Amino acid sequence: MYGYEFLTNLKRIEIDITYDCKLQCPNCARSCSQAPDVSAMSPKQIDKFVKESLSNQVKWEIIGVLGGEPMLHPELGEILEILIDYKENFSPESVIKITTSGYGKEVKDAISNVPKGVVVNNTGKKQAYQEKFEPFNMAPIDQWKFFLSDYRNGCSTTTDCGLGLNKYGYYPCGPGGSIDRVMGFDIGLKHLPLSNYEIFPQMETLCRYCGHFCSRHFIHKEERESITGSPMSSSWIDAYADFKKQKPNLTEY
Repeated sequence: MYGYEFLTNLKRIEIDITYDCKLQCPNCARSCSQAPDVSAMSPKQIDKFVKESLSNQVKWEIIGVLGGEPMLHPELGEILEILIDYKENFSPESVIKITTSGYGKEVKDAISNVPKGVVVNNTGKKQAYQEKFEPFNMAPIDQWKFFLSDYRNGCSTTTDCGLGLNKYGYYPCGPGGSIDRVMGFDIGLKHLPLSNYEIFPQMETLCRYCGHFCSRHFIHKEERESITGSPMSSSWIDAYADFKKQKPNLTEY
């Protein structure tokens, strides 16, 4: 093999605007149930992201708006207006896609108010238990078979979904940002990365704790093994215990 297997797609981005979620699914890849946190990105931060995109002439293929449950963000309308303005006036081919669980009256009401120009990806969850989630909290660093791994190889999430952005900055992927907010490395980039070389140091730190690295390649939901309970390796047991005692204080984007 020559080069790295999964480079981050720098034309796609997932923006986690909030980690608030009423559904609280076990094994959540954003740790919404394991490490609850209602903090959210501000419209000012979204505006900063758009200005960076404009100044660097970045025309995104997909801008994903996620969480948590993004429909619970109190300023969702303003955030979507900023992104729609970017699309209409600079990058009309960009797809703005908001992903929701579709769970609960508050969420359903918010879905009905999503403006034109935004694609709604409603996953239609009915309960907290998700049988086909991957075991996100089984850190490869806690497993001998990954002892010699080069974590800069990433996984299919980095190529399929692209960069992650949350209130603490840019990451190789969305799950990477959620790892940092729990473990408190404070390594979110405060500027839009234009090269994978800027991201590699983050991957060396973050991917060693991500259960997605264990499978590497995307596995279709129908082909995944059913998950029982909340499998969790020692690094995550310690991290969640520390988070419960004191939430990390990270610098904001």
